[in-house]
Amino acid sequence: MLRRYVPAILDNLIWFILIGVIVFFTTQTDKFLTPAAFRNILAASAVLGLLVIGQTFVLITGNFDLSAESMLGLAALVGLWLIVPEGTPTWGGGMEWGAAASVVPILVGGALIGWLIGAMITIGRMNNFIVTLAMLIVLRGLMLRITEGQTVFSGDSPAAETFSTLGHDELFTLPWLGKVPISVVAMLATFAVAYLVLQHRPFGRELYAIGGNREAARASGINPERRIRQVYLISALLAAFAGWMLAGRVGSVQGTLGEGYIFTVFAAAVIGGISLSGGRGSVIGALGGVLLLSSINVGLNLMRVSVFWIEAIQGVIILVAMFIDAQKGRLFRLAGVNTGNSSASTAPREAPAPAAD
Repeated sequence: MLRRYVPAILDNLIWFILIGVIVFFTTQTDKFLTPAAFRNILAASAVLGLLVIGQTFVLITGNFDLSAESMLGLAALVGLWLIVPEGTPTWGGGMEWGAAASVVPILVGGALIGWLIGAMITIGRMNNFIVTLAMLIVLRGLMLRITEGQTVFSGDSPAAETFSTLGHDELFTLPWLGKVPISVVAMLATFAVAYLVLQHRPFGRELYAIGGNREAARASGINPERRIRQVYLISALLAAFAGWMLAGRVGSVQGTLGEGYIFTVFAAAVIGGISLSGGRGSVIGALGGVLLLSSINVGLNLMRVSVFWIEAIQGVIILVAMFIDAQKGRLFRLAGVNTGNSSASTAPREAPAPAAD
């Protein structure tokens, strides 16, 4: 009996916790179980969700990316800076590009920065913590240099209005819920693609193999260094995409945009079951982590809890998630479930396919 149910419960624990949180806030405030509250939860999940997807790819290989928050901020800043006039009140670069033209450099630039980070780690044999921390500081410095202490506003130009479509406009209307933002649809579509790639494609199986045992993966014909460069590229590209989305939603960018966001990203991923040691976790669980943190933020705000307590509560949630993650292996063993190298039942079951160089 235990061998049958314990793995399923542990692997889907995030959804039980999410249901419990929804029930709790529903009993505490009559404003939580409403269409407006759920739209706020989904809207708050959009940017965070994209960052968590990118971080999930990196974490599964046994690495992590601290630079994602600065990539988010830089992409948002450059996107607006390129399309608005210079000087007060917009403080743009004065180039006044079109919306489509401004999106290309932020996405391409994000991909190039991600590949560069991966190259420094794999080709340069540099520590991933130091590299991503240094890149976080470098990108943040670039933001401060570009803004020179000013706040870049989107203004009322047609290009700025088009640029903000991803983060601001609605796509369609659903019964009860109402208007669904384009950002939410984009986030859910990205989660769906990430799920298919990680669970049903050789690329995803190779990432799990690398995170579980890099040398064993290499022996089976996988090129770990190549895959690690690719996951950092994916992480930075999604961070740049999230920056475009966030800039469209808020309409203004400061040099500190996104500061401290990486802690929330890690919290959502770990709460969702993504192991910091690599080789274990599901992107669906990561989605649960994103929805959980967004639900807690919205619920606590509706209860008028101080923002400082919200951050403290998030810290407690991270500690609880880490404790659960650390105990999973022991609980599996107590249930008589053989997890091998603890890749867990959330990792794909098929053997990794060799990768061609």
